[in-house]
Amino acid sequence: MRLNDHVDLVGSGAAGFDLTDPLDCHVYLVRGTRARALIDAGAGRDVEAILRNVGADLPEYLLLTHGHADHAGGAAELARRVPGLRVLAGPPAHRWIADGDERMISLDRARAGGVYPGDYTFPACPSAEPIADGERIDLGGVTLRAVATPGHADGHTCYLLEAPGHRALFSGDCVFTGGRVSLQNLHDCRVPEYAASLTRLAELEVDALFPGHHEISLNRAHRHLATARDTLTRGLLPESTT
Repeated sequence: MRLNDHVDLVGSGAAGFDLTDPLDCHVYLVRGTRARALIDAGAGRDVEAILRNVGADLPEYLLLTHGHADHAGGAAELARRVPGLRVLAGPPAHRWIADGDERMISLDRARAGGVYPGDYTFPACPSAEPIADGERIDLGGVTLRAVATPGHADGHTCYLLEAPGHRALFSGDCVFTGGRVSLQNLHDCRVPEYAASLTRLAELEVDALFPGHHEISLNRAHRHLATARDTLTRGLLPESTT
C-alpha cells in the first residue's frame, strides 16, 4: 500500500488494516535511491506475507521501534531470509531482542493475559545491534534519524524521515493520531520518561505521522504531537489506546 513517494505499508494486523497476520503492528518500507529500510518487523507468524508485499525492494536495514513481540517478533526470520540485513534497535532493547528475552520484553505477561496465543514464542535475533539517539541512516535522498523516546518501553525509538520538502515520524507505540499514547502496567513503562519523550516529539515539525497501529496521518501531522504536548502542559496524561 503506497502512502507517499518514499513509504509503503507492507504489514498491518487487526489493530490496523488487516494486510498481514492479526498480531502484526504496522510495518513500513522506506525507499531511497540507494537503499531501503523496514520500520518494525511484525510478530513473525507470517513473514512471508510481509516479504511478498515488499516484492523486489529487499531492505538493507530493519529499524525496530522497541522490543515488544508485535513489533520485533519477526526480526529473526527477516534476518534469516534477507541477506545482509542489519537489525537495529535502541538500547537496552537490542539486547533483549538478540537474546530472545521474553521476560524483559514482557511477553510472559502478555501471553498470560491472552494477548498472544499460549504457544507463541519470541525467536532470538542474535544479529540485533544498538542504534544511538541521533544516529542517521542515509538511504539516498532520504534520511532516517533515530529519536530516543523511552516511556512506553525501555529502548523505545522513533525514526524521523527527512526528505526534500517532507518530514515524517515513525512513532511506534509512543504516540498515535489524536495525541493518544500507550500506557501499560509493565516493568519498563515509565510515566516521567514518557512525558519527556512526548514533549521532545512535539518540537519536531512533521508532515506525516506513521504510528505502530491504528490510523495514519498523511498531512498536517504535527497537530497530533502538539495535542499530546498540550495535554501534558495542563498537568494531565494523554488518552491511552490500551
